[in-house]
Amino acid sequence: MTKYAKQRQAKPRITARAAGLLFSPPGLIVICVVLLWAAWSGLTVIAIICGLAISAAGLSVIWGHLALKNLRGECSFSDLRGFPGDKVEFKLRMINRKVLPLPWAEINLDVPTGFPINEKASESDLDGFVKITRSSPLLWYSVMSWKGSLSGRKRGYYRLGPLSVTTGDIFGFYPRTLIEPSADHLIVYPRLFDIDRLTLSTAYPLGEALSEKRWFEDPSRTIGVRDYSPGDSLRRIHWKASARRQQLQVKVFESTTTLKVALFLVADSFQRQETILEDELETGISMAASLASYCIEKKNQVGLWTNSRLADSGLPARIPAGSGVECLVQILEALAKATPASHQTFSQFFQSESEQLPAGATLVFIFSRVSPELITTLVEARNSGYKILALQTGEATDSEIWPEIPRYLIDPSGQITAVRYGGTDAGS
Repeated sequence: MTKYAKQRQAKPRITARAAGLLFSPPGLIVICVVLLWAAWSGLTVIAIICGLAISAAGLSVIWGHLALKNLRGECSFSDLRGFPGDKVEFKLRMINRKVLPLPWAEINLDVPTGFPINEKASESDLDGFVKITRSSPLLWYSVMSWKGSLSGRKRGYYRLGPLSVTTGDIFGFYPRTLIEPSADHLIVYPRLFDIDRLTLSTAYPLGEALSEKRWFEDPSRTIGVRDYSPGDSLRRIHWKASARRQQLQVKVFESTTTLKVALFLVADSFQRQETILEDELETGISMAASLASYCIEKKNQVGLWTNSRLADSGLPARIPAGSGVECLVQILEALAKATPASHQTFSQFFQSESEQLPAGATLVFIFSRVSPELITTLVEARNSGYKILALQTGEATDSEIWPEIPRYLIDPSGQITAVRYGGTDAGS
């Protein structure tokens, strides 16, 4: 379970308020004036009532200050990462570690508005949030806990908190709240498509995938031996096999090719004028996540680059090509944090990042709106020796001038349709 208290970035703060105008500072001043006037005038009943009110207010202030002493609120989660539809269990706890009992105490957790919650929620003081509330009296040295669940149905990066505990005196005149800011966030990964129909190609000579043509050989993989021929390197001689056959034998290596895939999500292509194409953006993000998962599953290397401003840092994502579960998790988290806002134009972003790309890699561009700058970028990347694959969300228009680069359309369900080349090859 992940604890709120372990990931705080700011110190807890305490807020206090009077339950009504009568017990606010101006109201108490008025009561004191009435008390003095009643005492001077000999109005005993009024003086007693005012005295009791002031005494109750003083007792409430002292009790309220003591009530928050050694009182803690905690929230733990079963997991802070998951896919759409996954339920996240949470547990709220209030701990009273003192002799003074609390006639009432309340714990509140703020979560984003619109986030599906399997709990009753009330309006929060924070814009864009709702509040999950639990309350109970607390005896001395006692603990109360409640369980619940959240459900993430949409990809995103959701802030959880702040967590607050409110208590006070027995009359409720002066409630005091301890607010515990937290750095915890719930990350909902993009949904994944089945992309077995999509073919990725590569020009890289060595690696994990078998090559159809024996143009290159991988010296780390020996598949057999053959008779020595003039011109064979002495390093390839298999001495044990030569001794057994009484004739020089050389090693035969397996021919392989590595599939290194660089995924490029073109964030600014999902904007048309002032409109953000949210559905198409989500489709593109899901396709990028699906390709990453597919490549990792096939034990290939994959990386992600996008000029989108990530929700936590505001910076673009640059994840070098790698393999394994850790690389996939990094890519999925970056895509979960992707926003429609772009850090810079994609052409500028690609120009600054292209020098770090491995030679012969397959570059997959995921976009919606086709612009002349994007086509120029694709053509220049192809002319630099990279294999290019273009994946477009939405619909292609006949007016688009498209170079001879493989292009596929992706619909919201993840279905992929090849697009025939149209127009002339820009830049050729």
